[in-house]
Amino acid sequence: MSQRPHTVAGTPGLRRALIGTLLAAVLSALGIATGVSTVSAHTSFAGSTPANGSTVAEPVSEILIEFTNPSTEAGDGFVVLDPTGQIREPSSVTTDDGRVFRLGFEPALAGGEVGVRWSVRAGDAHPIEGSFAFTVTATATTEQPATSTEPSAATTVAESAAAPETSPTTEVEAAINAPDDMSSMSATEMSTMEEFLQVDQSTPGESLARLGRLISIAAIVLGIGALAFAATTLRGSLEEIGSLITAVRILGGILVVGALAEYVGVARIGNESLATAWTSSAGTATALRAVAGVAIAAGLVATTVPIRTPARSLSAAAKPATVAKIDIDTGAERSTDSATGRPVVRRWQPRRSSWPAFVGIGLAIASFWFDGHTVTKGFRPLHALANSIHVVAGSVWVGGVVTMAIVMWARHRRSRPTDALGLVVRFSAVASVALGAVVAAGLVMAVSILDSFGELTSTQWGQTFLLKSAAAGLAMLAGAYNHFRLMPALERDPDDDVLHRSVRSTVTAEAILLGFVVVVTAWLVAAAS
Repeated sequence: MSQRPHTVAGTPGLRRALIGTLLAAVLSALGIATGVSTVSAHTSFAGSTPANGSTVAEPVSEILIEFTNPSTEAGDGFVVLDPTGQIREPSSVTTDDGRVFRLGFEPALAGGEVGVRWSVRAGDAHPIEGSFAFTVTATATTEQPATSTEPSAATTVAESAAAPETSPTTEVEAAINAPDDMSSMSATEMSTMEEFLQVDQSTPGESLARLGRLISIAAIVLGIGALAFAATTLRGSLEEIGSLITAVRILGGILVVGALAEYVGVARIGNESLATAWTSSAGTATALRAVAGVAIAAGLVATTVPIRTPARSLSAAAKPATVAKIDIDTGAERSTDSATGRPVVRRWQPRRSSWPAFVGIGLAIASFWFDGHTVTKGFRPLHALANSIHVVAGSVWVGGVVTMAIVMWARHRRSRPTDALGLVVRFSAVASVALGAVVAAGLVMAVSILDSFGELTSTQWGQTFLLKSAAAGLAMLAGAYNHFRLMPALERDPDDDVLHRSVRSTVTAEAILLGFVVVVTAWLVAAAS
């Protein structure tokens, strides 16, 4: 007998619970973000020769500056303040791989403290700046540097004598039109080495991009996980399934908001216009997420099919449900089972009518090919594949646990049977596969991102990765406790309220831990390793 799909509209109860959980995760993330100093770029300063704070006995004709990943010159590029107070540009700048830059100076730097300031753009279009200083004890030569921006005293006096008298108005206009970059400042304007080395580390748009990224990733994870949960695990009423599908559509709208916020932040970080920001890798990623959110919000349909209520046992709960009977006279689905008198239980069935939403999910997954360490680390096709598997499997696990906790609490508040036994058993089969994929893909990504095993403990990125792994491990233990301890007990005594409360509490704790994992993941996506 054929299954007849039914399209429904959702009620607000489950939808409000899901949105409330998302907002709680966002607020938690903001608290963590304000307390942690991050470098939101996938390239960072690795060192220099001469090193910062070092003392060199011989004149320096070449400075090496090394970065963790390939980059290109940006802004003022590379400039130095020599011991005479003159700002000089290198006579030559060369690089073979974009990671190590060789700055040539003719004549060589000597005679005291030398300050170096650099500005580059990372592979993800993120600009970063920094500075360092070293001391040269060798005596400076009397030859004036060819690349100095400071004119000699003799030239200045001669030009002053030959130049016509300048009116006060002209002097004011010249001051207004004078460039404000550091490389144009004279020795008298440059009062101290500390002033030269001071670099503004604030990045306009960084906070907005970080917030938008968090919202986007949370919406993607919860949306994919909720759909997977609806297709494989949830068995409920028309209203309950409709509410869940409506909540996923709302998450699509939230994804649009988050992606647009991140897009504006990315444009400000890269100092680009909104019309051209999409051409960068980070801009492409956010644009894909915005389109994905629109497709999910507009294209998802709550098509359901009826099933029989499964028997209350571990083995029966895991089996595919059978189709409910159809009334012979009217051909309509029965609202109640004639044998038990209970309402007919239904499940969501993905159909081609939701193809725009499925395309949107594909675009959301593909967006990670252009963002994060996929762009800057390892063999990109392999890293992109591992990243896609990690996103899908992680979303099925994390989003599924969060959705299951919400469904259990919503049913409990309505004094309805929670079906904890069936939910946990059915989801365990899906979660086992997802967990295996998460671990395998995560290992591949970690190997691609980290240059050595020691970086797990010696770098902030590695330490945060370990923190994320520990939280995920605790969530796994909570799930295992539910499956191997509470479920057998619940099968023996299905009506034990204490057991049901323990299951709800354990699933909720697991959801909170995984919410923290999502927050940390949003930080790791953009942090330098």
